[in-house]
Amino acid sequence: MLARQASKSVFGAATKVAVLGAGGGIGQPLSLLLKLNPRVTELSLFDIRGAPGVAADVSHVNTKSTVTGYEPEKNGGIEAALKGAEIVLIPAGVPRKPGMTRDDLFNTNASIVRDLAKSCADICPDAAILVIANPVNSTVPITAEVFKSKGVYNPKKLFGVTTLDVVRASRFISQLKSTDPANENIVVIGGHS
Repeated sequence: MLARQASKSVFGAATKVAVLGAGGGIGQPLSLLLKLNPRVTELSLFDIRGAPGVAADVSHVNTKSTVTGYEPEKNGGIEAALKGAEIVLIPAGVPRKPGMTRDDLFNTNASIVRDLAKSCADICPDAAILVIANPVNSTVPITAEVFKSKGVYNPKKLFGVTTLDVVRASRFISQLKSTDPANENIVVIGGHS
């Protein structure tokens, strides 16, 4: 319910949405879901590699929104991807690998999110920024500090997204209880750091 309310308040009549990290395991399905949203009129996909291919695949979905893929040195890079964006989602980062500590994950993803946040603050400072990159309860404050340092911080436009944790928790509980995961309502507060 909260997600629907947030969606109504964030999406305007015509909306450009940028996904930074669109080539990854979260960015690809997220891009597909966004392409299905009738409120998205322009979908801008960016990643260090693979975004143009994801854009080509996602563009085949029969909705009206346009889809363009960007890489650092292709199609104008991150500047073109973010120009005019009203909503920016940041799933970019590396997934936690076997043997990798949460500290290792933080050190890697913190610099990725910091650099992307700098670009957002410079190019689309008024956009709603939704941070998905883990650990969310650390990457959101990094993003906030970047925006503060640039003088464009708006706490009403910065969000940490833990929906994946909620979906996974619902699925795990439904497996234990042998129920339909769609009928489970598991609340996850603060991510999984």
